[in-house]
Amino acid sequence: MEIRELGEFKLIERILRQFKTDSPDVIKGIGDDASVTRLDDSRCLLTTTDMLLEGIHFSLLYVPAYLLGKKAVSVSLSDIAAMGGMPKFLLTSVAVPGNISTEFMDLFYRGVKERADEFSMPLIGGNTSSSNGGVIVEVIVIGEALTAEVVYRHGAKPGDIIYTTGFLGDSALGLKIWKARGDKPVTDPFMRDAMLEHIDPVPRVKEGRLIAERKIATAMTDISDGLILDLRHLADESGVGARVYVSEIPLSTAMKRHIINNPDGIMLSLTGGEDYELLFTAPPDMKTMIEELSKEVNLPITAIGEMVQIEEGLKVIDKEGAELKIFNEGFEHFKSYENQN
Repeated sequence: MEIRELGEFKLIERILRQFKTDSPDVIKGIGDDASVTRLDDSRCLLTTTDMLLEGIHFSLLYVPAYLLGKKAVSVSLSDIAAMGGMPKFLLTSVAVPGNISTEFMDLFYRGVKERADEFSMPLIGGNTSSSNGGVIVEVIVIGEALTAEVVYRHGAKPGDIIYTTGFLGDSALGLKIWKARGDKPVTDPFMRDAMLEHIDPVPRVKEGRLIAERKIATAMTDISDGLILDLRHLADESGVGARVYVSEIPLSTAMKRHIINNPDGIMLSLTGGEDYELLFTAPPDMKTMIEELSKEVNLPITAIGEMVQIEEGLKVIDKEGAELKIFNEGFEHFKSYENQN
């Protein structure tokens, strides 16, 4: 069997079967946004790693070195945010072809440093290597949390409300514009905002930390592969189903404009991915607390559906009240028909 027949997530399950552990220091291993390992009686370490490969995750035609550095760190910070933790340390490894300029490397690490400095997160190690296949970046972020406050993908219950931070679909829309326009100027400020969302996402570390600290969420993850696919992971881990209402999806001005001329454009917000917003569930009685949090952090936090019994499955309901069939729920390595970028 070829890996493309198996897909990324079945491959992870296959790996997990070989590396099960009964170590008392491993609270959560493979299968969440970050691993959770015991630090002491009350604290734990959160560890996450991500890779960005040229031609798969980004193109140097429109992602400058400086923003590539920032985004590489942001992607892993988003995982720490999804667990409700605080980032502590950073490791970054890079492989590049020999013809890459020293200016490129200087700008890349300037971006890494700027994003890391925003969270007082020192770079404590990494590696450099030559590459015969484009630029490859690997980032490891180590975070910390109180063990009792960590939020996992499992924990959602029927009746919980589904929430997301920010707006959804802008990154996918931005990628679509980048691919169509290349380096040609875009004058529409709203479309330019969407383009920036794709190459310079903001990790919701503060928001994730407050959600965990105030014990608002029953389960949480970040939206990296696409709203529906990431919600499926959360639902499966929790042993529940879900209902999402298209009419409630939070959309930016750019997305609203795009959908006027492209009604199918709503799929970008449902399956596009790389939003790096938080997706979490909470009991209905947390509504007021969530509204207060939204005002406090000056960021929309929107109810988009509810969790249901597992027998009811995961369904997306359109504006007419009918089920919207979704055949490709998000981006999955090896199985997706196109590279992400």
